[in-house]
Amino acid sequence: MNFLRRFHDIVSSQSLDFENKIDKLLIFGLEVFDLELGIISKVDESTYTVLYAITPDNSLLPGTVFDLNGTYCVHTLSAGSALAFHKTSQSSIANHPCYKNFQLESYIGAPIKIGDEIFGTVNFSSTKDSLAFNDDAYDYIELFAQWLGSEFASSLAKNQLIKNSNTLLKLENVANIGTWEVDLIENKIYWSEQTKRIHQVSNDYQPFMEGALEFYKEGSSRQNISQAVEAAIEKGEKWNLNLQIVTAKNQTLWISTFGEAEFDGDQCIRLFGTFQDVTESMMLREELKQKQAEAERLLEDRSMLFAKISHELRTPLNGITGMLTTLIDEHSEKIRAEKIKIALRSADILLSIINEVLDFSKINHGELKLEPTNFLLKTIFTDLTSLYTPLFKNTQVTLHVDNTIDNNCWVFTDNTRLSQIVSNLLSNALKFTENGSVTLKTSISQNKTNQILNIEVSDTGRGMSKAFLQSLFSPFSQEIDAKNVKGGTGLGLAIVKELVEYMGGKIKVNSALNKGTTFLLSIPIEAGQEQEQESIKSNLDTNGSQLSVLVVDDNDINRLVLHASLDKLTIKADCAVDGHDAVLKCRQKHYDLIFMDCVMPILDGFEATKQLRSESICPHEETYIVALTANTSSQDKLACKQAGMDMFISKPFKLPILEKAVINALAHVAKNN
Repeated sequence: MNFLRRFHDIVSSQSLDFENKIDKLLIFGLEVFDLELGIISKVDESTYTVLYAITPDNSLLPGTVFDLNGTYCVHTLSAGSALAFHKTSQSSIANHPCYKNFQLESYIGAPIKIGDEIFGTVNFSSTKDSLAFNDDAYDYIELFAQWLGSEFASSLAKNQLIKNSNTLLKLENVANIGTWEVDLIENKIYWSEQTKRIHQVSNDYQPFMEGALEFYKEGSSRQNISQAVEAAIEKGEKWNLNLQIVTAKNQTLWISTFGEAEFDGDQCIRLFGTFQDVTESMMLREELKQKQAEAERLLEDRSMLFAKISHELRTPLNGITGMLTTLIDEHSEKIRAEKIKIALRSADILLSIINEVLDFSKINHGELKLEPTNFLLKTIFTDLTSLYTPLFKNTQVTLHVDNTIDNNCWVFTDNTRLSQIVSNLLSNALKFTENGSVTLKTSISQNKTNQILNIEVSDTGRGMSKAFLQSLFSPFSQEIDAKNVKGGTGLGLAIVKELVEYMGGKIKVNSALNKGTTFLLSIPIEAGQEQEQESIKSNLDTNGSQLSVLVVDDNDINRLVLHASLDKLTIKADCAVDGHDAVLKCRQKHYDLIFMDCVMPILDGFEATKQLRSESICPHEETYIVALTANTSSQDKLACKQAGMDMFISKPFKLPILEKAVINALAHVAKNN
């Protein structure tokens, strides 16, 4: 009883930690067994490591490693239970390395087990001989080993829990996931560090039920979590919700909360779950939703575009094919002339639709580029007046123009886009005005930094409703009724707005049903430099019969169209079917004027021109080369210039621009001869 009392006093003492208990147990064991050395070891396969030791001279330090086979403990582990012997020098193990090295005459030890696994050993030994160990000694050493096994198991489990807890804390931090628990018996709430961090409260903050719910944003978030908690307590239903909270620092966050209930019989005793900050992912999700909506809108726009364009293209195509078909058997010159005019007008409409679609595509893809030049500003509006005046003749609508811009006002801007803006507005005004007038007013004003071009286009037409004004500049928008259906792609005003804003300007519209519409534009415009103006007389002789001309195009129809147009100018041209063919013909014959297509097989127009220029087959001073292509971008124009071409004409072309090319070629020949 004395042994058990002392053993109990040591192992149950609350004033001693584990290390001190080990020391006292080893000292107690040396006293009980009357031996000199006490060791607790850790065994890994064939390695014997000293964890704790008491020796007479303290020479054996923790961490000392031995070969297991060189210790008496190898026999203890082999036996699987307590083992003891004395008078080693007279025993069968007298040749054991442990005896040879340390002359240990007496030994008693037992394996320390954790579950079914060997952890190590506890053993006592001495160089002096002892009496034979009795059964009590075996029981004592087994008791030592069992207690040590239990303590080591507890320590390992504790260390693993600490490690797991630390890992969990790290994972919580990395994943922004916290944990929480509600004890419904004690009415207490536990929040992990990460949960507190998400709520932006201090580490010593103690949550309570009502206060915890108040963190949820008022409205659907607070209502949904309250309903989820109620359903969990009453029915055991789990929840997994994305909700908004307002933190202690008044920051609104999106969180994902998971929760479930624990029951004891029919009573819910605990709620527990996780709490994660998902603000970033929710924002990303919202962004993806917006992008998806935008993609769907673009897809819908494209479908509308295809449907609208398909419908609109058929009208001018019908005019072209219909008129040309009926010309085949028509002998009246007057009727033929009328039908040709209708076909040409339909072709103009077709080209206008195509240009609108191309402009809309450029705007959508951010490819729209301005091409500013120096020009007289007033001439744009003078030319537009001349162009639109005939269109008003056969209508009940009058065109009024108030152009107060100075005759010598030179500006530097994109005259083509400026003309397109005003042209679209005038066309739109005429289209939706049955009676009354359309007015164009233009003026220049000055602000602090630059001059402003002011444009006003007003009409007395049908006007627009307030609802329609909201979507006026959206693509494909048109306000039509059954009595007065007007055609068009619905892209015109959308393009106007984009062009005005792209040029740094602003556009406003005032309208009321049956009271007309007014568009007000203000566009900053840069002052330009006066240019020497070309003086091409209208009665200039454009007879090009003296010119040697080559037409280069891989398309049969394009060649026929160009030949027919040149015939009007008394020009008989040779032809080449690609760039390679053109180079061969130029080697054989001199040409004053070459119309060069750009996109052709074998050798395109760019490379053919470069070759003709670089090899002096057609030097600049001898041959005038005109690009004639369906590609119309500023990059295409630049590429033509860099290749060595003198002029750029886009398809489809009209006779006046072809006439200008011939005049330029005649002037070029005259200058260099």
